[in-house]
Amino acid sequence: MVDNHSLDWNKEALRALRLRMGWSRSDLARRLHCSSEEVDSWEEGISNIEANIKNELELILRQAEECCDEVMYTPAAENECAKQALAQIDFSRVKLDLE
Repeated sequence: MVDNHSLDWNKEALRALRLRMGWSRSDLARRLHCSSEEVDSWEEGISNIEANIKNELELILRQAEECCDEVMYTPAAENECAKQALAQIDFSRVKLDLE
């Protein structure tokens, strides 16, 4: 899990998250309810990212991590269902078993 106090939302971290999500600067701006110019200035290091925007970035990062986990562990969950003849399985149990 992500610790809010451990992340340094600098221009590199912001750009890395945006690219990980496959978003343009205007896509990120739309999701953060700000202007593309603001995203430009953060990524270019001209201005600092405000606290409320950092909170939104934390949420986006958590969503990205959850989606990544789901994609990674889905085949194992499907195999477990097939082995045990289950219609459904608790995703978190499979994740813990594989870690």
